[in-house]
This record gives sequence, structure tokens and C-alpha cells, in this order.
Amino acid sequence: MSSDSDPVPTHEPSVPLHLDQLLEQRAVAAGLEALARRNAHHLADMDDEEREDARVLWTEMVAEILGSVRDALGGRVVPDGPGRAVIILSDHPQEPGEVQAEAIFSPQIQEVPGEDGENQVVATFAQVLGMQVADLLPQLAEQMASDVQQGEDGPELDQS
Repeated sequence: MSSDSDPVPTHEPSVPLHLDQLLEQRAVAAGLEALARRNAHHLADMDDEEREDARVLWTEMVAEILGSVRDALGGRVVPDGPGRAVIILSDHPQEPGEVQAEAIFSPQIQEVPGEDGENQVVATFAQVLGMQVADLLPQLAEQMASDVQQGEDGPELDQS
């Protein structure tokens, strides 16, 4: 039930939305932009490193919030059920040609002490594969940059 003072719109979206679109880069970027607008006075008092730390933290927060919204709307991940690894790649806003990568795991990956005293990761198969893919991203980006510099066929890059 909604009242006139309810801040949440109750209308149906004009374009069908797939639940997984909530975790797309543009959705996370929109949430990050909203947080930056809302906290502009704090950002103005920060140096570049602090702003980057805030951006990383806020991106993680937005992705976690949107993941929770997705779960609430029907894409629930059962804590003891299948795991999920979401890797978000986005163009760096200040560094053309640079890509930012972030990984979100659901349920959260845990580190536990192993029998040998070393910490071990408790994760699902999908999450382990996601961690391995994330580890390969710097090499893939370097190879792609090298290919583009050498004029080899590759994706057409929008430099705008």
C-alpha cells in the first residue's frame, strides 16, 4: 500500500527489467553517482586517494545493496545453496584505456584457519572460478592493450 507521502514510486517500469540487470555496470554506476551527489560536500574535502577509497567502498556497497534487492525480488541465493561470483568491469573515469574490476561473491567467501596454520578459503566452485578469472584480468588487459598498440584486430574502442 502506498500513500502520497511514500517516497518509493509504485508504478510499473515501462521497459521489462531482468533481475540480473540490477548487477550490471550501469546500474552500479548509477548508484555510485547517486552516492557521490548525495555526499558531494564530503568528497570536496577529500584528497584524490581518499576519493578513490570512497569510490571503491561505495561501489561495493551499491553492488551489495543491488544484490540484496535482486534477491528480494526473486533471485535469492540460499546461504547453503549455490554460490555466485559477479565480476564488474568498468572503464576508469579518469584514465582512458584503463579498466576497473571488482568482484562480488554471494554468499560471502570465508577464510578459515587450516590444519597447517595457513588460512584457507571456503567458497563454492563458481566462486573459486570467479577468483581465478579475476586474477587473470590484469594479464588479459595487458595483452589486449599490446594487441591494440600493435594494430592487431581487436575490439573497436570508444575513446569518448
